[in-house]
Amino acid sequence: MEEVITLDGKQFLNKKILRGLMYGEGVFETFRYKNKLPNYIQHHHKRLINGAKILNIPPIPIEDYINQINNTVLKHKNKDLYIKTILIGSGDTYLASKPQKSHLLIIAKDYIPPEKKEITLTIAPFKRHSSNPLVKVKSINYESNILAKRYAQEKGFDDAIFLNENNEITETTTANIFWVKGKYLYTPSIDCGLLDGITRKIILQEARKEGFTVVEGRFFIKDLKNAHYIFTTNALHGIIKVKDIML
Repeated sequence: MEEVITLDGKQFLNKKILRGLMYGEGVFETFRYKNKLPNYIQHHHKRLINGAKILNIPPIPIEDYINQINNTVLKHKNKDLYIKTILIGSGDTYLASKPQKSHLLIIAKDYIPPEKKEITLTIAPFKRHSSNPLVKVKSINYESNILAKRYAQEKGFDDAIFLNENNEITETTTANIFWVKGKYLYTPSIDCGLLDGITRKIILQEARKEGFTVVEGRFFIKDLKNAHYIFTTNALHGIIKVKDIML
């Protein structure tokens, strides 16, 4: 069966790579490279591979993963960088097919610190379902996050909190969320439908070392009331304080 594909009017020959474009079939990791790989690069690779397994994308060995990152960094004149690694599946374009190969795309650009040291949050205009396997995967099928982020910014906020089907707090569009009351540190549990963040793991470990009682559970917006400190975390920017949350 003949198939003709064009891009900007010119014939597109590498048809197998179209799977990722057509279906958002890929997983990614984003982190800061500050003169060296992050200490938890193995965790980033493991999460990438776990996500790839869910999507049936062939894995990449950690040695190849690290080598490709380092080779990309060598081509950049600076060494304080934003790094995004994307493992994309390729194969035939039949919907139910599984990817036959994988390809690692790496973006390296100058790291730009966040403009604000404190952010404001609102609630996303739609919910996510905790049973959806994609909410626990850093998939390139990212449009729901983008729509929620745009909604927040159009309303004058910096980001949005996703609630699940039970109106429980999950995370923001790009970060995990925590709050402190006395010596208690609270954060939504993974089964609420959220990403198991690398920085999230570190925060939980360090909080316990510092004598905090860590509570991972099912929480509602009202549970944030009277919090002494609310913050978000991700591997790119670390900890960002939340100044206010508006419904």
